[in-house]
Amino acid sequence: MSLLNYAIYNVFAETPWGGNPLAIVPNADDLSDEQMQLIARQFNLSETVFICQSDEHVAHLRIFTPDHEMPFAGHPTIGAAAWLHKNHALSDSFSLTTKAKTVSIDHNDGVYRLSLSGYRSHPISLSQHDLAKALGLSADDVAPNACWMNAGTWQLIAPLTNHDALLRVKPDLVLLADPAVDAARLNVYVWFKDDEQIQSRYFFNIDNAIIEDPGTGSACANLGAWAHAQNLAPLNWHITQAASINRPNHLYLNVSMDGRIQVGGQVMPFSKGQLTVF
Repeated sequence: MSLLNYAIYNVFAETPWGGNPLAIVPNADDLSDEQMQLIARQFNLSETVFICQSDEHVAHLRIFTPDHEMPFAGHPTIGAAAWLHKNHALSDSFSLTTKAKTVSIDHNDGVYRLSLSGYRSHPISLSQHDLAKALGLSADDVAPNACWMNAGTWQLIAPLTNHDALLRVKPDLVLLADPAVDAARLNVYVWFKDDEQIQSRYFFNIDNAIIEDPGTGSACANLGAWAHAQNLAPLNWHITQAASINRPNHLYLNVSMDGRIQVGGQVMPFSKGQLTVF
C-alpha cells in the first residue's frame, strides 16, 4: 500500500465552478494499467490523466475514462500541461506525448494551447433523416456535411442549423454506430455557428449510459479538422460548451491554412490531496 498525490483542475474554466473537472495523478510510472483504470473509476470524472516519464519529451500521458483508456483527449492534455508548467517551472513552450501522438503545448497570458497536425476523416453512413432521428431532431435541424473526424480520436462532428436544436438534442448513440469507425466509442459533437461564436455540446457513452461532457478539447480539435476539410481555414473561433447544463466552458480554436490545429483554454486549480494505492 502506498500514497500518491493528486490534483483536481477545472479545464476551459473562466469562472469558478466552470470548466471540465479533471483528476491529475503525477508520478504514475509504477502504476499498472489495472490500477490506473480502477483509480479513474474511483474518481468517476469524465477523464483522469496519469503523468509518466518520457525520454524525449516533458512527460507521457495516460488518459482513462471510468471504463476505458483513450489514446488522446484534449482537456486532460491541457490540464496536465498546466499542472506540469506550474509545478516544474517549465518554459512556455514544450511537448507531451500521448498514445495517439506527440502534442506541442504553448502558454500565453493564462491560456494553454495544444497544437496538432494531421487528421483522418470518414463520411457518415446515415442519411440526413436518420442522423436527425438519432439526435432526436427533425431533418431541418441538421446541417449538411456531418462527418467522422480523427485528429487524435474518432468523433462524429454534426453541425446544426439553429440554436434551439442544440438545446433539444437527445441522442440515441446506438443509432449512430458505424462499422467503418471505432463504434465501441459511441459519441457525437453537435454545434451551431452564429457569426464567429460557436455553441456546442458533446455526448458519449460510458457503461451504456449517455453522458454529456462539459468541455471537450479533442472534439474541438476535430471541429477544426472538419473546418479545414471544408476549406474554412484559416479561422479563429471562440467556442462555448455546456452552458445548457450550467457548466460553462470556453475553448479557443485556431486553424491555419496548412491544417495546423490549436485548441486552448484557461485552467483553474480546484483541490489536491492524496490517494491510497493498494
